[in-house]
Amino acid sequence: MDQRMSASSSARSLLLTVFGDLVLPSGGRAWLATLAAAMGELGVAPATTRQALRRLVSQGLVAAERHGRLASYHLTAQGRRRLEEAAERIYLRRPLAWDGRWRMLTYTFPEDERATRAALRKELGWLGYGSLSGGVWVCPWDLGTRLDAVLAKHDVQGGVQTFTAALEGDDRSLAARAYDLGELRAAHRAFLEADEGVTPRPESDREAFVRRIDLVHRWRKFLFLDPGLPDELLPADWLGDRAAATFLARYGALEGAAWRHWDRLAAEADPEGRAPARVTSNLDVPAPRSGNDDLAHAGSDAEVADRGDAPATTAPTDRAATTEEDRSVRAPTANARHGAGSEDDPKRTEAFLERLHAGHKVEPSDWMPDTYRQLNIRFIEMHANSEIMGALPEREWIARAPSLRRKRSLAAKVQDEVGHAHLIYRVAESLGRPRPAMYEDLIAGRGKFHNVFHYPTYTWGDVACIGFLVDGAAIVTQRALLDTSYAPYVRVMRRVVAEESLHYRHGEDIMLALASGSDEQFEMLQEAVNRWWEPVMHFFGTDVAAEDDPMIDWGVKTRTNEQSRQEWISQYVPKLWDMGIEPPDPTLAYDPETRTWRYSEPDWDRLRAIIKGEPTDATKSRLYWRQLLHRHHAWIHQIVTGDEVPAAA
Repeated sequence: MDQRMSASSSARSLLLTVFGDLVLPSGGRAWLATLAAAMGELGVAPATTRQALRRLVSQGLVAAERHGRLASYHLTAQGRRRLEEAAERIYLRRPLAWDGRWRMLTYTFPEDERATRAALRKELGWLGYGSLSGGVWVCPWDLGTRLDAVLAKHDVQGGVQTFTAALEGDDRSLAARAYDLGELRAAHRAFLEADEGVTPRPESDREAFVRRIDLVHRWRKFLFLDPGLPDELLPADWLGDRAAATFLARYGALEGAAWRHWDRLAAEADPEGRAPARVTSNLDVPAPRSGNDDLAHAGSDAEVADRGDAPATTAPTDRAATTEEDRSVRAPTANARHGAGSEDDPKRTEAFLERLHAGHKVEPSDWMPDTYRQLNIRFIEMHANSEIMGALPEREWIARAPSLRRKRSLAAKVQDEVGHAHLIYRVAESLGRPRPAMYEDLIAGRGKFHNVFHYPTYTWGDVACIGFLVDGAAIVTQRALLDTSYAPYVRVMRRVVAEESLHYRHGEDIMLALASGSDEQFEMLQEAVNRWWEPVMHFFGTDVAAEDDPMIDWGVKTRTNEQSRQEWISQYVPKLWDMGIEPPDPTLAYDPETRTWRYSEPDWDRLRAIIKGEPTDATKSRLYWRQLLHRHHAWIHQIVTGDEVPAAA
């Protein structure tokens, strides 16, 4: 084993590298014997490996399972999220197109909260923020829900302010002040020099395995050093691109042989002698930056060709924000290629469920039971319909918004919602449901969508409630979907959740303006909250136990309705109180013994009537205008596509 690794690495840190580089792409689960054997190849004793596993379990990153006398470990939802986020930076999957704006963050803490401040500073650095002064941090990237999660983790939302601004000056100088680029340059040089003189091709699969883990483990340290700045903020002689290209080339030269050794270790530990199938490839996205010549010369053609099942080329590409979503939903649905008919195969279904419960993500080309397919189609189609119908109540207020700024922001939000709908429709398409059929069902009144979009908007206060209460409820449920089992849905939801967080801030801004405005504005807002309270409580659905919910058993949902409702109340009711707004429920109170909120039961019959298809006047009106526009603009669709567009029934 490479002595650098054994001398400088803790067993826990090294084990995390193994989980991220090998276990995560293999479905997120490994036998204890496999992990012990792999760590043994790296010079770590079995007892030390078991101790490191116990630490990861105590931190909530992995969980243990017993299988008779055998044991396995699988990544928890928290562990999977952490490693997937790290993988975006380790394997250079993150888009690097900068919009020219800085995200600024400021905080103030009392002296007795120094520990919280220190922990927050550490995590801000990991996210990619640089420090301008003690309490002022900047970052070129919009980190969306990742920043929200860090602030919520440390319970510091109220002590932190965030802004987006463009600098009137030299952006490179600001970056040089905020980040220690000199130290980072030295680290890149050390990385480039570390393997000089090493034979490119390993002599055995075992050597390739050890060298690959060593390489990833050393490169992984840049997670804590390199914020991944865009080209516009870096010096002309920057070594980071060259280091990144060198990492990819060296990794690619080792990948195929290293996987063969891992598969042998996994098969030897498996009771049936089988290695787990790989779910993803670490090198799905090739180039660290577009237009960088270093990548083309980082490795020889032989090194690139020896990547096993990795992509055969590493030509630079422009990784726009929608690339991953587009690729994920274009994959064909193919039960047929796996020899499956329309009916579920009991044995294959049982094996499929075992993989789901172990954290396996399902791709469109995987075999899947028809029950799983239909549950996902129903859930995802309803989500897409809701994005379309959710845009309509706010669209009605664009012309009536009180200022040009409000009109522009509302128009942008409506545009986002329609874009979300089409991305999500494409996910449903990847499961075999044609998009025209979904849209025709929606405008004909046959399609389902969330209950909150069946209600009218009478005042500007309704727009505030939709942006704050409804979008807040959507964020709570959609964040849970980041760990749903259908992989294309996960990839699309990463983008949707990030943009929904911006929509929520837009709604919060309107709420604050009305709450601090005139008496008439405050009363208008309170009246709107009174009307929207019950629909939002309905939004999460009735209380169904996890063991009774097939959506949870099949991995479509990851949380119960009541868990989501409780989280929403915990996050948003205190904010309403801070604004001086009272929820229209006198029984609403937090119970410290059960750590849950007590509330009055809403009128569930009203929700059931909507679910059964009893339309409101607002729904009838909105669908009527959708049908009218659909017929009126059918000729445009025919000209562009050449297809006939049937009139909605």
